[in-house]
Amino acid sequence: MRLFILAVIVAMPLALILAMALAVGAEAPTVRFLDIAAQSGLTVPNTFGGKDKKDSILESTGTGAAIFDFDGDGANDIFIANGPPSGSELYKNDGAGHFTEVGRQAGLTRTGWAQAACVGDIDNDGHPDLFVTYYGHNSLYRNLGNGKFQDITERAGLPVTGTRWGSGCAFMDYDRDGLLDIFVANYVDLDLANVPKPGSSKSCEWKGLAVWCGPHGLPPAHNALYHNNGDGTFTDASGKAGILAPGGRYGLGVVTADFDNDGWPDIFVACDQTPSLLYRNRHDGTFQELGDAAGVAYNVDGQLQAGMGIAVADYDGNGFLDIAKTNFSGDRPSLYKNEDGRFFEDVSEMAGLGRHLLLGRALRFSI
Repeated sequence: MRLFILAVIVAMPLALILAMALAVGAEAPTVRFLDIAAQSGLTVPNTFGGKDKKDSILESTGTGAAIFDFDGDGANDIFIANGPPSGSELYKNDGAGHFTEVGRQAGLTRTGWAQAACVGDIDNDGHPDLFVTYYGHNSLYRNLGNGKFQDITERAGLPVTGTRWGSGCAFMDYDRDGLLDIFVANYVDLDLANVPKPGSSKSCEWKGLAVWCGPHGLPPAHNALYHNNGDGTFTDASGKAGILAPGGRYGLGVVTADFDNDGWPDIFVACDQTPSLLYRNRHDGTFQELGDAAGVAYNVDGQLQAGMGIAVADYDGNGFLDIAKTNFSGDRPSLYKNEDGRFFEDVSEMAGLGRHLLLGRALRFSI
């Protein structure tokens, strides 16, 4: 089994490093970044709803990306999920600093509200396959090994009817049978035909302004886990595995990692204005949700946050993976220190992750 590079971006970019650097009174960073997208060939506009006005929460959450070598030439390529009217983009890396958009030639022809992407080898043939979440139904693309993908969503037994809003995804071998399974975080159980109009209720206002409605006031969605059967098909194991037990959430970012060092992958889901989720793998094909008990469901003050992006690393070198989570504008990023594999401590403030808020307030008061 091979697991490839995974990159999922939702709602906001992961700005953890920048947030840590923007301490009050800190010297300007010496590292400088230049935007070379245009000269590198990344020129297709990325759109997700209206440029000047957004009437629905569906237009608000942005799109994801995955970086992986889809054609096996040794150079990492870039997939970018995109909203209508354009399709998603696949940029082939020529290995010399330039990319060419080859999405349609490669078989990625679907249009619609694409949200996130994840990469993994579902059939252990050595070629990285691609899973893309959408508003509507998700798509699974099998890598044919010749520079092309085939949409096998329906053939694989994954849902192609009904309406779901997949916001984040991750490949994982949760039962350690040597086959990659698929976890999908879902955001809102959204019916676009019946969404309240901006300004029609408190859930449709922000700082006194009429804005798109939600997520409060809209029904939360339920996450999903699809088990790889080993014959090219998947079975929905969400109920049997305990994924549905916590009830609905406004799920966005998701990451899988072994947080308790028991050799089995666990799942963390960042949720928007609902408690975030930590699914502990019970080694028998089921999970136990322990977000509240483990200290990662809320912030240090016991308050809900609008969790979005996630990064995982052992930042303090104690042998346990910690969790960094970005939140909506006006809130500090979260840093959960993994104490012993069972309990986490919110050390965001003491780590300096709230100082960018203080700096912003100081700048506003000085103007």
